[in-house]
Amino acid sequence: MPKTDVTIRRAPRIWSFMMTGAFVGIIIAALITVATPVDPAVGVMPTFGFFALFGFAIGLILGGLVGVFLDRMTKSSRGVAEITETKERATKLRKPKS
Repeated sequence: MPKTDVTIRRAPRIWSFMMTGAFVGIIIAALITVATPVDPAVGVMPTFGFFALFGFAIGLILGGLVGVFLDRMTKSSRGVAEITETKERATKLRKPKS
């Protein structure tokens, strides 16, 4: 059976960093809304919504940038593994749903 060397590299999931950044951005927007005086003519919730839109977008971008930066930093941590190709394929049989 033929054997092949493959390169293995662990990479961070960028989407997870982006969602975490967006969540942190919304939390910071809530803190800003509570810490600053709110115009009574506008109200608390519209003010929070305004800040949350910007917090979400900025957090999403910054989280993505952190993920890309960590991805660039981990490119040096690679490993080499040997795999063996086989002709057989193990499949799991499932019962059809009735």
